Amino acid sequence: RQALVGTLVAALGLGALGGGAVAAGAKRRNLSADEMAKLVRDDIVQRQFLATADFTPDIYDDACTFTDEIDTYPLEKFIKGTKALFVGSESRVNLVGDVEALDDGKRLQFRFDEELAFNFPFVHPKVSLSGTCTLTRGDDGLITAYREKWDQA
Repeated sequence: RQALVGTLVAALGLGALGGGAVAAGAKRRNLSADEMAKLVRDDIVQRQFLATADFTPDIYDDACTFTDEIDTYPLEKFIKGTKALFVGSESRVNLVGDVEALDDGKRLQFRFDEELAFNFPFVHPKVSLSGTCTLTRGDDGLITAYREKWDQA
């Protein structure tokens, strides 16, 4: 699976994507772990953010990095790349269990199971992935790092 996704990412040239504008209001600092978990849960379940990059931007630090098994991306590149790579309406992201607060709320973690439809002309091949995502919060409570680890087949 990792090799397939890596090949598809390389084929689409994600490494060459530039940044796009991130619309965000005032940052929501120092939210409780429960409040953050609810927002992240809504981003996964309602907005399918792993496939659409539609998430609550005001809980993320502007310098947040997004790391998966292939590379690390700044916030704007993650958004632009995800929106270009996947067809959100044909993809599916499931939250497995719930969003958990770890280390007194300094980290949030969740498991996911997804079927991603790649945005190729004329055809949208799908690949299934599952894994764990860990969100690390800074001293002000904003998310400063997103780390996605895929399960091995």
